Amino acid sequence: MKDEVKGKVFLVTGSGCGLGAALATAAARAGGRVVLNCRRDEKRAEALAADLRKTCPEVHAVKADVTEAEGARRLVDEAHKAFGRVDVLVNTVGAFEWKTVAEMDPAEWRLVLASNLDSVYNVSRLVLPGMRVHRFGRIVNFGEVGAERTAAHARVAAWAAAKAGVVAFSKALALEEARYGITVNVVCPGVIEDKGGRRRRAAPTGNGSQGDRVPVGRAAHCDDVARAVLFFASPAADFVTGQVLAVAGGAFL
Repeated sequence: MKDEVKGKVFLVTGSGCGLGAALATAAARAGGRVVLNCRRDEKRAEALAADLRKTCPEVHAVKADVTEAEGARRLVDEAHKAFGRVDVLVNTVGAFEWKTVAEMDPAEWRLVLASNLDSVYNVSRLVLPGMRVHRFGRIVNFGEVGAERTAAHARVAAWAAAKAGVVAFSKALALEEARYGITVNVVCPGVIEDKGGRRRRAAPTGNGSQGDRVPVGRAAHCDDVARAVLFFASPAADFVTGQVLAVAGGAFL
């Protein structure tokens, strides 16, 4: 995949830590030029950028809250200042609350919706003009397994609603932008386990043991998800848009 995305400018939201950081690292190692983004921990994002620059010198870190329109604008402006364009946008930001609707207060509801759905709109709309000019763009958003069929999960109503919205948004945007050479796709991870054996993100089952019952026999690794993102960014996916890809080892079929 290295030669296929080499030189492309990746903007990865929420990439100061966790899955977003793993995706940004994979993009850099594949030869991409990368803009990291964090909401709070600027030192951590800068440390990651410094580490990646040892082998991939074109890495830039930006602190910006993409749940707000002004923060998203600052991020995209900085990306253009650093590299002149954005070729691949990967929207990974997504706050999570494990509560029933009755337990969740309006501020928590709004945070989950703003983080998972508003952020996707905020950044996507700002990269579109440049992508249209270059007649090339790749947008990869993150849903949840079952989001395309609005699967129900108790205690995660806000998150599930937002992820279903991401799928609908992505498909609509794919239709709108296809004639400009811009594709929009969705990756839906299941249970993800980091190198230390800790689960970074779990599918919303309410049962921690579900990750042990993935049909392929293991939880996903961040690299599994990264390969899906890099596929959508590569020439191999030039004719693929508006699609939802579950990276879940066959779980929840």
